[in-house]
Formats: sequence, C-alpha cells, structure tokens
Amino acid sequence: MISVLILTKNEESDLPGCLESVSWSDDVFVFDSFSTDGTAEIARGRGVNFVQRKFDGYSKQRNAALDELPFRHDWIFILDADERPTPQLVEEMRKAASAVPNGVDGYRMRRSTPRYLLITSAWYAAGRLTIRVKSTRSWRSTGRPANLNRP
Repeated sequence: MISVLILTKNEESDLPGCLESVSWSDDVFVFDSFSTDGTAEIARGRGVNFVQRKFDGYSKQRNAALDELPFRHDWIFILDADERPTPQLVEEMRKAASAVPNGVDGYRMRRSTPRYLLITSAWYAAGRLTIRVKSTRSWRSTGRPANLNRP
C-alpha cells in the first residue's frame, strides 16, 4: 500500500536501523549518491531495491528518484536514513493512504525529535512532506514547505 524512498550518501551507520523501521513495506528503494562506505552492501544485503545516481542537488535527486523508480504503490513515504517511523506513524499512514480525500496529493508531518520520527500524533498541518502520491511530479526546494503540483 505504501512504497518507501530513502536517499543516501555514506549512511552505513544509520541505514540498518532505517531499513528495519520500514520493514513493513514490500517496496523499499535506497537511492544512493555513490556512497564510498558500506551503504551499498547493507542495502543489497537486506534485499531492498538499490539504485545509484550522481548527486546534483537535493531537489533534483529526489525528483529523479520520484520520476525514474518503478514504485509499486501510489503512495511513497520519503525519509532520510537517520529517521525512523514509529508504529503509530505507520498505522496513521496506512489509514490515511487507504481513505484519501479528493484533491489530497500528500501529507506533511512535523518532526518531534531531530533524528527520529518518534511521533505520537503523526499527521500535522505544518512541517516537512513525508508521504505523497506518485502522480505528483515536482519537488521544489524553496526554503519553505514544498508545493505539490499535479501534471
């Protein structure tokens, strides 16, 4: 029901915990910027999809992943390797993705802890975008919350 996208660069210390925290998804992609540590081996060893692309900016990297990867599900949960969704967040994402109001392309969430997504009330009106429908095409780096644009 929800695909996962993790963007990485030299994340061998954080990636194992991140992958464990998203083991509930049957469609996980690690989109890597040619790490020089053990990131590739960790991802491949866990059996997730591993793709590399030269880094040319955060928004471009994210857009390339969203445009190029063959996600199985309409909804994509995007996180960094140092973030961990709590079981409560996973449950709320599943509920939200299964009953989406018309016109909703994504959900924004506020971080409660700097390095982990330890959320008790997960969905919040402000914050960073973490789950979006794959038919939206553009991730804009504007210094404020992203705008979602339908094609």
